[in-house]
Amino acid sequence: MFFRFFSYSLKQLVRMRWLVGWNFLFPLVLASAFYLGFGNMIKDDPNRLDTIKVAYVCDNGNENTTAYGSFLSVINELSKETEDHSKILDITNFNSLDEAKNALNKDNIDGIYYQHDNAIEVIVSENGLSSTSLSQIVKVYQNYRASFEKILSEKPEEINTLMANMESNQSFVKKHDFSPGVSQYMQFFYALLAMSSLFGSWISTAIMTNLCANLSESGKRFEIAPGHKLRAIFAGILAGTILQALSNAVVICYVEFVLGLHWGAPIYMVIAITILASALGISVGTLIGSIFKNELALSMVPLAFTMTCSFFSGLMMGGIQQIIQNFCPLLNKINPATVFTDSLYQLACYGKTSAYYEDLCIMVLMIGLCLAISVLILRRRNYDSI
Repeated sequence: MFFRFFSYSLKQLVRMRWLVGWNFLFPLVLASAFYLGFGNMIKDDPNRLDTIKVAYVCDNGNENTTAYGSFLSVINELSKETEDHSKILDITNFNSLDEAKNALNKDNIDGIYYQHDNAIEVIVSENGLSSTSLSQIVKVYQNYRASFEKILSEKPEEINTLMANMESNQSFVKKHDFSPGVSQYMQFFYALLAMSSLFGSWISTAIMTNLCANLSESGKRFEIAPGHKLRAIFAGILAGTILQALSNAVVICYVEFVLGLHWGAPIYMVIAITILASALGISVGTLIGSIFKNELALSMVPLAFTMTCSFFSGLMMGGIQQIIQNFCPLLNKINPATVFTDSLYQLACYGKTSAYYEDLCIMVLMIGLCLAISVLILRRRNYDSI
């Protein structure tokens, strides 16, 4: 009997044209709009540290002396390829400062190292990540050099200890990305998946409309039928969850393989999390359908709930989650869209941390709470006449 209820519910949902439009097509259109709107910023994260093109100028060309040659050897070391075939610096030697400034003005060079009078000057055209990195290299070099000079003058016997410490930390600058394939703009696509999952609330309210005697003719037939009511409702919930999960899987594959954007985690894990989010959207819709008895409310309340939760998860305004976290962190914990987007973000950037499992547990608790309340309300529902 359960399988029969399930097959009937699935066939009924597939025949709803508005369901195909909103739950399947609209997320694809919105994903395409995000991709066209953000352009290359999605694939090229502005916070990533790329190879810095730097000019080196020595005031008298005597780079082989100890004072000048030590710094030059450091930046030459940073210009070598690392294990991942990337370089921190790309050095070009110039004979004069004027030649280097001309190259800087033509945007061929990110900065200039001008070494003169036993000093190192950093010249850049604008402030940014590259200028900060170039300055940091000089600061670290000067700190090491000052330490050597002080120890050699005061405690020369400690020089071996300093050398050992340097050998344990040989790199002046190291590249590090928590997840190189994840752009900050993927947060909008995470929020898009959250909105798509909460669209499942329309599916369950449509199911509840067909099962309530005061909302449809099929509901009247259902109420007087001898079949088990809760079993039929749970069969409809399962059918709606499968349909919504399929919709989300289509969006995930479209973004990954058609748009060429990486979610930051294995695609099967992203799909698994969205299955849980789909069940959450369906359970929320079931709760709404058990509370409201007006057909218009069953259409407007899920829409208002979905868009409100999506707004506070960052779909319309990036960074709003951080603002809410500063002023009302509890709101982020009770907003199903925010919990879902945070779980994807945690997985993509940090892996399976305690925060990731906490988000999954919160979604499971929300599903259980919504279904439990729905069962209590539906068991007490009765009609004056049918």
